[in-house]
Amino acid sequence: MTLMLIFVSLLSGLFFYCQAIKSGLGYKRWTTAGLIFGPLVWPMFAMEKRLVIYRQHGNFFSLIYV
Repeated sequence: MTLMLIFVSLLSGLFFYCQAIKSGLGYKRWTTAGLIFGPLVWPMFAMEKRLVIYRQHGNFFSLIYV
């Protein structure tokens, strides 16, 4: 059980690292959050990604393409 939790934590950290780099977000913050909280960070990551798109392109773009 403990080994499985460690494995999921490491995979989550790697996943959020790749997604943060791809999205232009802070990779250290999201990797650490993924390592500590695992997949529970996904809703917060999606919200932050949406806010970055909103700031870059404005309201109309974010409503259509997010």
